[in-house]
Amino acid sequence: MQLETWAPGLWWLPAQPGEAGVGNRGQVSNLVLAADGAQLWLLGSGPSPAFGRALACQVRRQLGRPVSDLVSPWARPELVLGARGLAAAAPLRHWAHAEVAAAMAEQCPQCVARLRARLGRAAADLGARPIPRPERLLQGEQGRLGPWIWWRLPRSAGRVVTVWRHQDRPLWVAPGLLGGSGAPDGRDADLARLAESAGRLAELAAADGAAAQFLGEQGAPMDAGAPRRHQAYWLQLLAEARAAIERGESDTQAPPVWPGLATDWAAHPWHALNWQRAWRQVEPEVLQR
Repeated sequence: MQLETWAPGLWWLPAQPGEAGVGNRGQVSNLVLAADGAQLWLLGSGPSPAFGRALACQVRRQLGRPVSDLVSPWARPELVLGARGLAAAAPLRHWAHAEVAAAMAEQCPQCVARLRARLGRAAADLGARPIPRPERLLQGEQGRLGPWIWWRLPRSAGRVVTVWRHQDRPLWVAPGLLGGSGAPDGRDADLARLAESAGRLAELAAADGAAAQFLGEQGAPMDAGAPRRHQAYWLQLLAEARAAIERGESDTQAPPVWPGLATDWAAHPWHALNWQRAWRQVEPEVLQR
């Protein structure tokens, strides 16, 4: 576990690619740490209390001080379950948007059960009560918090993510919305809403121009075109599904490849899962029409 420097006073802990499992112990979401004077602000806490404790030790070892503030950006267990471990290591304030906190309370029991099954013998990292309760809740569509400016964006009906821009630099963090390691992950999402939110993110970052960089759920920082590439992918995938259904084809056919689709996206396992999800979401609309 080693924090990598993204910019002066800004670090990230790279995620392992792919799914949570015993080999990666669930560490499949990027984490970002920002200095704000004497305070350290962490976006995401990792997949388990055990990971949170290890992360707290690494931050102290590498930066010489503890995390003061933690933000849970969206309700993904691999991103938020380290909170209890961090809080046990040193006092900290735990923030989340009110809608994210509500989703954590509702979804996390079932999500933790699935994560335990994926982790196998590493599930001991979760302990008996891994689900945190953010005590400081953000409200509304956007705001400022510590060294960050944030916005609320929808991922599906009733489920949101929060995206974050550093107040001094054109550096954006968009977990649950962007992915930098092959095809993005559309599971449990409304793909049309993902496209809409990716487009909204591109609009928010337009003033930063080519200097903008984006860090998603996985993968390295991406260039300024990342939100539009994600938007185009979701829109094209939905269009391909509509066209295939109208032609009377089967949902068992291989996922489509179209001109301009990156080779690593087309070959990624999530592309096939995204194709099945796109088919399910547009089929009722096409058949009714």
